[in-house]
Amino acid sequence: MSAAIRRAIREALREREKVGLLRSLETAPGGIDFCSNDYLGLARDRRLRGRIAAVAAESAAPQGATGSRLISGNHPEIEALEAQLSGFYASEAALVFSSGFAANLGLLASLGGVVQTLVCDRLLHASAIDGGRLSGAKRVIFVHNDMRDLKARLGELPSGETAAVAVDTVYSMDGDFAPLEEIADLAEEHDAAVVVDEAHANGVLGPAGRGGTVAAGLQDRVLARVVTFGKALGLQGGAVLCSKDLRDYLVNFARSFVFSTGVSPLWAASVQSVYDMLPDLNAEREQLLDNVSHFRGRVAESAQPWLPSESWIQCLRVPGARRIRRVGGVLRSRGLAALPIRAPTVPAGEERIRVCLHSHNTREEIDLLFSAVDEALR
Repeated sequence: MSAAIRRAIREALREREKVGLLRSLETAPGGIDFCSNDYLGLARDRRLRGRIAAVAAESAAPQGATGSRLISGNHPEIEALEAQLSGFYASEAALVFSSGFAANLGLLASLGGVVQTLVCDRLLHASAIDGGRLSGAKRVIFVHNDMRDLKARLGELPSGETAAVAVDTVYSMDGDFAPLEEIADLAEEHDAAVVVDEAHANGVLGPAGRGGTVAAGLQDRVLARVVTFGKALGLQGGAVLCSKDLRDYLVNFARSFVFSTGVSPLWAASVQSVYDMLPDLNAEREQLLDNVSHFRGRVAESAQPWLPSESWIQCLRVPGARRIRRVGGVLRSRGLAALPIRAPTVPAGEERIRVCLHSHNTREEIDLLFSAVDEALR
C-alpha cells in the first residue's frame, strides 16, 4: 500500500475520533436486550433450534450452493423456499437474496432500467438509497411521511415519465409507520409504482406476521416488497416479493443476485422451518404489542424527549455525539443494552438512544429502562 493511501486512511480515522464518531466492533452486548432486531425472540428460540437441527440431520441438501444460481447454485431447497414465500405473502413470485441489504440494493439498482424516476422517502434505508444511486434513475426525495409533499413531488413529474415510490413499512431509526394506503392511492393517481421495504414489519405486523402491505390489503397494488429473515425471524437473508415478470427481470439484471454465490441450500431449508412456525406465534406477537402499549404509557408520563412511535422501535433524542455516549454508558452500567445511534446513521444533531422492544421483555425491565434514562438525563 502506498504511503499516501496509508496516511489518508489514518487521517480519516483520526477525524472520526476527533468528533467522537469512531466506531469499532465489539461482541454482542450482554444485559437486558433493548437493542437487537430479534423482536419475537426467535434467534435463541429452542423450538426453532430443534427444527433447524432436524433439518441439518435429515436433509441431503449441500451446505454450500457451489456457485451463482445462474451457474451451479440453483437448488431445489431454494426454489422450495421461494414457493413457500409466494404462498405465505400472497405474491405471484419471490426471489431470495443473501441479505435484506442485497435484496434492496439489487431491486432498486436494477429498476433504473425501466423506471425513469425514483421518488424516495427521506428516511429510506441505506440499502435502498444505495440502490437508487446505482440505478441511474433520477431521484426525488420527499419529506418523511408527508403525503402533501409526496403528492407535490409526483405532480411535478413530466407527463409519461415512469416512476416508482420507495418507502419502508416501519422506519428503523424513528419507529413510525408509513401510511401505505395513502401512498398507494397517490401513486396510482400519478401512474407510479410502489416499492415497500417490510424489514421491520415482517414477522410482526399483519396476519401471521405477513407485513404491513398484507395487513392493509395492498399486496396487489405494489410493484414489489422486500422482506428480511434477519430481524423478527431470527435468521439471515432476504427476498423480493413481486410478479413473475419482475422476478425474471431481477434474475437477469439485479447484479447483487446475478454475480453472487447462491444462498446455502441447507440454510434455505432452515428458513422454511421458521415460516412453518410463524402462524403459531400469535402469543409472541400479542406480548410484543402489549409491551409497546406499556412502553407508550410510560412515555406519556415521561418528561424526556421520546419520539412519537407506535411500533416496537422507540427512540429517545439526545443530541450530541459525546452526550449520547455518556447516556449510553449510564444505561450499560444498569445492565441495559440500549445503544446510542450516532452520525452518520442519523444526521448530526439527531443522535438518539434506540430502544427495540421484544416479546420476551418484561414490564419490570421496561420500568428499569425509564428509571435509568431519568438518571442519565438528570
